[in-house]
Formats: sequence, structure tokens, C-alpha cells
Amino acid sequence: MAGAKGTPRMSAEDRLEQILDVAVRLIGEKGYNGFSLQDVASEIGVSQTAVIHRILNKQNLLMLVLQRYYDHTGAANQYLAQFEPGGPREGDRPRIPEMMQVTVEQNSKQPELVRLFEMLNTESMYPGHPAHDYFVHRTQDISDGYYSTDWLVPDGVDGHLVYMLAYAAMYGLEGRWLANPEIDYPAEWQRYADYLFPSPVWDGYR
Repeated sequence: MAGAKGTPRMSAEDRLEQILDVAVRLIGEKGYNGFSLQDVASEIGVSQTAVIHRILNKQNLLMLVLQRYYDHTGAANQYLAQFEPGGPREGDRPRIPEMMQVTVEQNSKQPELVRLFEMLNTESMYPGHPAHDYFVHRTQDISDGYYSTDWLVPDGVDGHLVYMLAYAAMYGLEGRWLANPEIDYPAEWQRYADYLFPSPVWDGYR
């Protein structure tokens, strides 16, 4: 059944998903400060009031986008879940190179989400940005995540340092890839990985 203006009726959850999908693209293209709720409404074909009804305000929309796409999903979380009790690899230990590889493979298939992340990460360096605290805490969460996991790391290797360097290298490569889509992101990452996790030190730990 169509709405009053010919827009198909949607469930509240489906409408929210639609709003978030459009917001991801607009933020990735224009940045947080460059788009408006009216832009979102116009893309969907509803009133701005209808958008506000679902997400309250622009800042809350930003937090919903970040939480929906980065806090509760992701290849890294799915990878680590395999080693938990009852998981298919219970009793084994996760490997940093392997986790980074599955993350790269996932991100290579979702450039819009990666663009969103890169845009917000850059903009949020300004303390007044609504995502500033989120990204500050996210960096600390990544660091804490190393110590909360029993990684399989070669003897004599500073696993935490390698872990943080790998994330920094991945983010830097993503920026290059977004600017030049002709770059083969997974293949280029493999070149990075060969230096971050060199043989023979990391043989058996990949």
C-alpha cells in the first residue's frame, strides 16, 4: 500500500535501514557537515519530519550509523568468534595476519562504508566534531582489544606494536585505494603483510 504521496509504506525498521544506507553514502561523499537531513529525506522521497521521527536529529543519525556498521558487525568480530567456546576453532589461538586479511577482504567489497569511515575519522580530529570522542575511544578500544585476546605471536615479537602498525597500514592503504580505485587493495595489502609479518619469523603464525 502506498503512502499519501505515492511512497511505499515501510516498517519502522526498514525505513531506518533506508535512512542509514542513504546517510552512509551522503556522509562518504560530503562529510558530516556537508549533508543535511533534508538531503536524506529528498533522496528517500519523504518529508524531513518523517526522517526526524526515526532518528531524532543529525547527531543521533551519525551515532546510529557508526554503531550499526562498526560496533556490531565486521569480519574481525566474526573471525574472533570462531575461537570462543563452542566455536569451530575452539582451543586454537587467533592470528593477527589472518584477522587483518579477512578484514581487508571485507572492506574491499564495501567501498562506501570505508569511505564513510575515512571521512569521519579525518573530520573528527576537530574536538568539536560529534564523532570526536567515538574515534578517540575507538583507537583505545583497538589497543585494548589486543590485550583482551590470546593471540598466537612468535617469541620475541612485540605483538601489540605489530598489531597497531598493521591497523595503521591498513587505514593508510584504504585512503590510497579510495583515491585511486585502480589499486588492487587485497593484492597491495599482501605486499604490506609480507613486510609486517616476514618469513621465517611469522611462519606458522599466519
